[in-house]
Amino acid sequence: MTSSASVEELANAREQKSAYAKAVVLDPGHYRLDVMVRDAHSGATGIQHVGFEVPKFPLDKLATSSIVLAARLEDLSDRPGGGQFTIGTKKVIPNISGVFHKNQPVGLYLQVYNAAIDQTLLRPAVDVEYVLLKDGKELSKQAEDWREVNDAGQRLTLTRLIDTRALQPGEYKIEIRLNDRVNGQRLTPSATFTVVP
Repeated sequence: MTSSASVEELANAREQKSAYAKAVVLDPGHYRLDVMVRDAHSGATGIQHVGFEVPKFPLDKLATSSIVLAARLEDLSDRPGGGQFTIGTKKVIPNISGVFHKNQPVGLYLQVYNAAIDQTLLRPAVDVEYVLLKDGKELSKQAEDWREVNDAGQRLTLTRLIDTRALQPGEYKIEIRLNDRVNGQRLTPSATFTVVP
C-alpha cells in the first residue's frame, strides 16, 4: 500500500488516517502478524507485532466471533463482489480505537456459530438482545428478530447501529445476550466503547 502527497498537501496528509483491509482464511491456531510502515524518502520505519489466535469452534457448542465495533456498516446484498472491509454481504469498517463522537452511531458486527436448527421451522431459533450498560446499570435493551438474521444455515450474522445522540460522554458496555431456544445454550459476548463530545 502506498500513500503520497504533494508539498502543499503534506501538512493535511500527516493528520489524516488511512485504513486497509485484507481478508485471509486461516486454520485454527496461534499466529503473529507483523505490520511495517516505511517512509520511502526518509527511510523512517515503524513496525507493529500483533499476536492472535484463530479459535476452533466445537460443532455442538454455540460460539461467537469477537464483536467488531464499526465506524460504518453497509449492506452489500444488492451489489455483488467483494472488496476491502467486506465480510459476506456486509461492508464493515472497524473503529479500532473504540472511541465514537456523540451523534456518531456505534456499529456492531458479530457472527454466531453452531446455532441448533429448529426442526419445525428448519432454521435456527435464537433470541438475541442488545443491552447497553453504563457503570454496570442497564440503560436500554433492543431485541433482534432472529428470523431475519439467518444467512447461512447454522451461522447467524448480527449487525446493529447504536444511537449515541442521547448518550453522555463516557465509557459504555454493550452486551449481546444470545439464547438458543432449541438446546438452551446461552452466550453473552460484550465490548466496551467510549463516547466523546
